[in-house]
Amino acid sequence: MGRKSVADQRRIEIIQAFYRCVITLGFSRASIRAVAREANVLPSTLHHYFKDRNEMITETVAHFTKQISKGFTPTENGMASEDARLSEGLEYIFGSAMINSEYTGFFLECMAEARHNPEVKDSVARLFARFRENIMEHMGGIAAFKRLNPSKQKMLASMIVALHEGIELQWFADPAAVSLEDAIAFTQTLMEKF
Repeated sequence: MGRKSVADQRRIEIIQAFYRCVITLGFSRASIRAVAREANVLPSTLHHYFKDRNEMITETVAHFTKQISKGFTPTENGMASEDARLSEGLEYIFGSAMINSEYTGFFLECMAEARHNPEVKDSVARLFARFRENIMEHMGGIAAFKRLNPSKQKMLASMIVALHEGIELQWFADPAAVSLEDAIAFTQTLMEKF
């Protein structure tokens, strides 16, 4: 393993430790010391890999955005029917890969931090932009979506993100009050009408 890959792996380990700290402690208590303890390194090691806490936050959001995006892939070679493609996308968006206590808790912490931290706000904005892009790429295999002009495609993707975020917040507050399966079915019905 080369020197660069060891450094890359260490950065990922620190990012994962930071993520775990935010999940268990919240942003306010996920200090450099707490993250170092979780990563089993000295605090000075964190400063070697990240210039400051904001860079660690930004890198963590970027890392998990990539992880989420990897799971958002159309059926191999785009050979699925349009209905299957739509169902597949919605099942991913409203499924446990994207709506779960850890991810949702982490991103709620990000949103709270973003109110006062422009760097975190920019990271969250990039996350939402990538989410819209994922939706547009996935929906690109559906004839009705392709017929929309680019601004309407983007707006439809934004509406799907809004539905996801609203359902996710309600689910997080009270999982018994919101059925993710119903969210998939209802959103599919809405999408079929466009």
